Amino acid sequence: MFNVIKNAIKKVSVFLLVSTLAGLSFQTVTAAEAMKSSRADDYAAIQSLIMKYAHVYDSRDIEGYVSIFTDDAHFTFGGGEMNGSKEIREFITRVANGPAPTTITHHVITNTLIEFVSDTEAHHKSYWEMVSGPQGGPFTVNGIGIYDDVVVKQNGEWRIKTRNIPN
Repeated sequence: MFNVIKNAIKKVSVFLLVSTLAGLSFQTVTAAEAMKSSRADDYAAIQSLIMKYAHVYDSRDIEGYVSIFTDDAHFTFGGGEMNGSKEIREFITRVANGPAPTTITHHVITNTLIEFVSDTEAHHKSYWEMVSGPQGGPFTVNGIGIYDDVVVKQNGEWRIKTRNIPN
């Protein structure tokens, strides 16, 4: 019996040694760790969504811009208001057909704060600044403010449901 146990220990030791050398690792993940990992992934996805907003606006990517909002999104800014994908598409289409390509814009977004309400909803705030000018500058600050958003997770993707840019 002792030899059977001794041989089993040798086999397990060899397996663990080979696995380690091969770069395999065996870790136990608790439910709390999995939840933290999931929340971290969601946080990163929301940050990416906010950065995507700047890039698709500045590049005049109509489809990309529309895709960051929910179909029933509500967007208020400077006395203006957009409701739903249709109005958001009309807005970005007007921007895309504006004075480009001689005038370009750059959004600068900082101090992002994300607070989760649930696994599928979060509140986001960031400071923003938009500069514009001809290719190569000089650039002028066109606006500065705060994005105040509700973002929701739909079909595994985070989207902006409401965006308010207070005056």
